[in-house]
Amino acid sequence: MQKKNRSEQDSAEEKYSALVEKRNELNQQAREFAEARNSLNSERRRILDESKDLRDDRKKMVDKMRAHKKRRNTYQDKAKALIEKKKKSKGKVPEGLNTQISTTREEVDSMDLKQQTVPMTVQAENTLLDELKSKKTMLKDLESVKEEENKILDDIKKTDLSINELFELADDEHKKVVEYSKKADAIHETISTTMKSISHLIAEANKNHEAYVVIKEKADGYHEKSQEMRKKLMAIRNEKRDEARAGKKLVSDHNKDVKKQMGSDKDLDDAADDALQLLLKKGKVEF
Repeated sequence: MQKKNRSEQDSAEEKYSALVEKRNELNQQAREFAEARNSLNSERRRILDESKDLRDDRKKMVDKMRAHKKRRNTYQDKAKALIEKKKKSKGKVPEGLNTQISTTREEVDSMDLKQQTVPMTVQAENTLLDELKSKKTMLKDLESVKEEENKILDDIKKTDLSINELFELADDEHKKVVEYSKKADAIHETISTTMKSISHLIAEANKNHEAYVVIKEKADGYHEKSQEMRKKLMAIRNEKRDEARAGKKLVSDHNKDVKKQMGSDKDLDDAADDALQLLLKKGKVEF
């Protein structure tokens, strides 16, 4: 009986040790996958923080680009308005005005000279004076128109300068629009690459997490089995301990009975030997 118990205990201890070893091995693997997962998640968070900074930088570039684009468009709109004004002003300038003024002035001078040098009747002179008066009025009107034309032409010249200046300002703003647009696009490309890296890290982290879950479940299964085997092993040990205690008590009780019945130490030793032999036969103890 005792040898059988020993064999059962040894077997239980071997199974328990094997289960604990396997559980620990799986837990170690699970920890490695968890560490890899956590490392990937940390890297993902770091890159994500960097991408937020990149988004802020890109927004700044886009805001600057929009501001310069707005100024560029304003300059272009003002230049276009001046071009329209110039077209309308040119339409107000009569053609051949200088020739008309020159011809009319010559006619006035000729009439003045005729009135002063050529003898004529009173009626003819009055007619000449009426024509002279009319020509002078025409000349005055033409000169007034010429003065207005000069103002218009001067305004057109100034308008031309303003148009050129506005288009130069618009070109400068457009260059800045292109500059900040390129910077924003470059940052966008970096963000896109970063997002791909984050997606890859997430996928790898998920794989490690899934592996961690699977192995951890296996480890937990071995843990439950090891605990069951531990209970069984403890039961076997408790049973052996109880048997040993019972054997000791049996010997002790037998010695007490013998001592009561026999007086000599030799008789007592003989009785103890008899009791031990009895226990050996019953399988309560072993050497």
